[in-house]
Amino acid sequence: MDRETPVKIHVKSVIQEGSDLETIEFRTTGFYYMKKDKVYLSYHEEHEAGKVKTIVKASENEVLVMRSGAIEMKQRFIRGSRTVTHYKMPFGRLELGVNTKDISVNHQPLNGNINIVYDMLVSDDQKHLHKMSISYRGGHDL
Repeated sequence: MDRETPVKIHVKSVIQEGSDLETIEFRTTGFYYMKKDKVYLSYHEEHEAGKVKTIVKASENEVLVMRSGAIEMKQRFIRGSRTVTHYKMPFGRLELGVNTKDISVNHQPLNGNINIVYDMLVSDDQKHLHKMSISYRGGHDL
């Protein structure tokens, strides 16, 4: 299925640093399609820095989140691996390590979810546990 299907998208991130928890959550509309056995979602986000286009490419063991616009970055999650993410923002560049603990991708043509559990490594002594879920639902009620 290479055809784009309009979907509602719900993104939720829970960030834990020590005993502190922070939840970031938003809902938007976008598009879903399949290409070469991979799930693709595309949507726009509004950030303090401006508008950002996001594309999520997900398979069983790997998720790639690509952002362009006010914020530019490619964040690769590979189960059991450490990767490096480069953020480019109006005020400068930032390099972060990502240690992916788990990925689950469940999808059907009109609904599904992507769950990622990872450590974000800001520096040698600063590590945050992230739990991100991206769910989508399509159909006649959009």
